[in-house]
Amino acid sequence: MLAAVFLALSMWRPAAVVAFVTLALGVAALEYFSRVTDKGYRPAIAAGIAACVAAPLAAYWVGDTALPLVIAFAFFAGAIGFIGADSIESGPMPNMAITMLGVVWIGVLGAFAALILRWSTFGSGTPWGTDTLVLVAIGVVANDVGAYFLGSAIGKTPLRPWISPNKSLEGLLGGTALTLIVMLLIGIQELSDTWSSTSHLLMLGIVISVMAPLGDLTESMFKRNLDVKDFGAVIRGHGGVLDRFDGFLFVMPAVYYLMLVVEPWTAL
Repeated sequence: MLAAVFLALSMWRPAAVVAFVTLALGVAALEYFSRVTDKGYRPAIAAGIAACVAAPLAAYWVGDTALPLVIAFAFFAGAIGFIGADSIESGPMPNMAITMLGVVWIGVLGAFAALILRWSTFGSGTPWGTDTLVLVAIGVVANDVGAYFLGSAIGKTPLRPWISPNKSLEGLLGGTALTLIVMLLIGIQELSDTWSSTSHLLMLGIVISVMAPLGDLTESMFKRNLDVKDFGAVIRGHGGVLDRFDGFLFVMPAVYYLMLVVEPWTAL
């Protein structure tokens, strides 16, 4: 259902997709801060969630120069809150750290989706940003599917057993293979008006194949540290929003800078 909503909004207008991204990041931030609070931390919840929601909106409106300001204001707000606490028992240092982890991991990394979408609004009036985001979604899903099926079938070599014994090297290779195959098919069928070069699509596939598993492993590492199965339960049987979009958080910044370097629309 989420995929259908995302595709419908992508065909409508970039601002609608930004609203979708902002809502998703807000829910993910709520899941994160709720979970770490359950585990005994006392983060600056209001400042953290506000920053995670403000980051994509500021990035879309101003550009990447807005992100350092979002980080700074989140830090200032958190610091002021802990300065107003009754005693050192509030744990200002670890709780500020856990607050800023959420802001950077969810808000700042997720805001790169809005920066990609700016190319469809402020960059040229062409659908470069929405096209790219749809391709990223297809690539990340293909990576997950390939990793799951090959890993389930023949996975015997754990990537990092202390993080997640179910994630295997064979699954990683399966995810990479399917991602590259899907990107090649998109190029052969000329399905994208923005990423029309096969070499650019392969670069995109490689970036997704590296960063999506890294994002997934990072979230699994945090969950192992907190001793929780999922961050949320919004999607029945699949955890929360953060659990479903962890790979995207690492992919978005890498794809944004790949766009800046290769300018795939110039191959038209």
